[in-house]
Amino acid sequence: MHAIERCKIDLQLESFKDAKGLFDIKATNTARDKKTLALWWDCYGDECLELQRFVIRVLSLTCTSSGYERI
Repeated sequence: MHAIERCKIDLQLESFKDAKGLFDIKATNTARDKKTLALWWDCYGDECLELQRFVIRVLSLTCTSSGYERI
């Protein structure tokens, strides 16, 4: 991840935390409880493209302990 992209993500994360812009719309907040997190970000993260891509990548990671269990 490049430094510029990281700075953009940091700024966009503040918008998300402070519920600014698209994140302040009632329908957006209501949809959080009805959609999977990855689908929610796909639908409502358009104002924050770098953060949207990052979050979807993180949420798409496979969570498994099979590699650990083999050890």
